[in-house]
Amino acid sequence: MQTQGKAAKMARAATMIATILCVWVAQVPIIQAADEIACRNVLHTQKVETMEVGDVPGHIMGVNHSVGLAFYTKGPDAGQIATRTGITIFDITNGKGTYSGNEVKTFQDNASVFVRFSGTQTPIDGGKRTAYEGTWEITGGTGRFSGMKGTGTLKGERVGSPKSGGDTYTDVIGTVSQ
Repeated sequence: MQTQGKAAKMARAATMIATILCVWVAQVPIIQAADEIACRNVLHTQKVETMEVGDVPGHIMGVNHSVGLAFYTKGPDAGQIATRTGITIFDITNGKGTYSGNEVKTFQDNASVFVRFSGTQTPIDGGKRTAYEGTWEITGGTGRFSGMKGTGTLKGERVGSPKSGGDTYTDVIGTVSQ
């Protein structure tokens, strides 16, 4: 009798272990390692709308539309160039403040990735240039980017006034996965 009881316990334990292994193995394709990426966005401001807030001198809020290219140097898209369009909202006093926005990057195969970004901007070189630092997050995509997730940081500079636009570059690093 004791042998039958031990055999039944062993059979139950083996069944539980087999079930756990099956569930774990089924999850492996879902768990993917994230790819490190890097790219440089080069942008030109097409349109800027600003408003003097009036609470303190030099306080302006605005929105700009910029277009340009993203040159991928690391990750699954290394060597590719995507077109980029974005809208940025900013709130600055004497050139220093915050920004946030969204962009769409479209690749040669027509797949697109949607990105939300935000950060701080600080005037440098007597206000002739602006330094940017911030974070980004992928919010969606089409084609091969459908289901894409990702986050990272950005740093860059703009040459030109926030009221009139100018040209900007941002160096982007982070991780992506699908």
